[in-house]
Amino acid sequence: MRLLRHIAASDDSNFNFVHTCSPFIFACRLVENQNYRYTNLAHLREMSSLRTGKISLFQVVRLQFETGEAILPETTEGTDKMKREKPKKYSLSTIAAELGVSKSAVSFVLSGKAHNQRISRELEKKILDFCTQVNYRPNIHAQRMNSDQVKNIGILLNENISVCRNSPFQDLNVASIIGGIADAADAAGYRFSCQIHTPKMQENAVFDWFRSKEIAGLIYYGTPMPACWIETFRRENFKAVGISIDPADGVPCVNVDNYGASYELTRHLIRRGHRRFLYISGIESSYPGRERLRGFLGALKNHKMSLSPDHIIPAKFDRKQAAAVIRSLWIHGKLDADAIVCANDSMAIGVIQTLHEAGISIPEQIAVVGADNTDMCEIISPSLTSFDYQTFEMGKAAFTLLKDLISGLEPRNVVLKTTLSIRHSG
Repeated sequence: MRLLRHIAASDDSNFNFVHTCSPFIFACRLVENQNYRYTNLAHLREMSSLRTGKISLFQVVRLQFETGEAILPETTEGTDKMKREKPKKYSLSTIAAELGVSKSAVSFVLSGKAHNQRISRELEKKILDFCTQVNYRPNIHAQRMNSDQVKNIGILLNENISVCRNSPFQDLNVASIIGGIADAADAAGYRFSCQIHTPKMQENAVFDWFRSKEIAGLIYYGTPMPACWIETFRRENFKAVGISIDPADGVPCVNVDNYGASYELTRHLIRRGHRRFLYISGIESSYPGRERLRGFLGALKNHKMSLSPDHIIPAKFDRKQAAAVIRSLWIHGKLDADAIVCANDSMAIGVIQTLHEAGISIPEQIAVVGADNTDMCEIISPSLTSFDYQTFEMGKAAFTLLKDLISGLEPRNVVLKTTLSIRHSG
């Protein structure tokens, strides 16, 4: 069947169509219009991926259109042959052999290091043109395996760090920390990958990141870091940095001065005349949570004040649990406090909402303060007194610390200073 003789007999407007689409689509349209057999369409599909010497298939179609020669053979022998033939796979070695150059020259060109290795622009162009012609894409992972410098880091989030039950990524602190890491990483030309550590995640998956050279270092946000990880990091010299983890764990880390901030916040309430305190704590395993409680108790002790153990109530950093605690105390007539200190803003917001329900005025009857200084502090009414957790700055500092470790500098811990944000709640 001579397809192009049918084309010649068709509407002249079809010729203009050749100029505005791929030859394969052009031919398929004509096949569809003329109701040709499907075997012809299949053959066109095979031919669409071919090149004839230095002439593209598009040029072949135009030439055959003008000469009236057939684009399709009378049999399917050619089609069957093309189906049997597999496209040639190229590697650095085969490209080098084809061009008669060294494998290292091809590698330097494809990794963007041609000029550093004094490779001429002519040779660079020759290699790049050939790779484009054969549609070769370098294996990025293989480049990493052969490189001493991997400019990619991993971020691992513990699922328990978030006050959001759905995903840590919805947590304001998590989002801000990742933003700080991303800002610093981008400025240094690094990329990052992010995973959430759950109980279902195999411990070896973390180490595989390093062993495969996918990452040069790891930033972990969550508490505590598993002891088996710490031992493996040391033994295999993996570079890792923690955010808001206990420095006693032995992993270089970044924290804010949670003790000092909580101490100053409590002293602020004492100076305003508050004496009957209630403390809503977070999670016992949380290093920031422990430090905030320690700062609170330290301020009371230095002002010769005591606190009954039953006035320290855990609520796991959760707004609903904190609200339930206050609601229960109020219903049973045991809400005997003129100031409530919460280990984070989320719990403080739950407390404020419940006090509103009970008709208790804030701060006239009971003052409420939080920690983290999230955006919600200025949205809730009355606005919430808190201290800044410096999440964005912690993210930036963690990346800088990790980059220093990767560069061979001595490990250290970083503690960021913070400030109080005094508002209407206390």
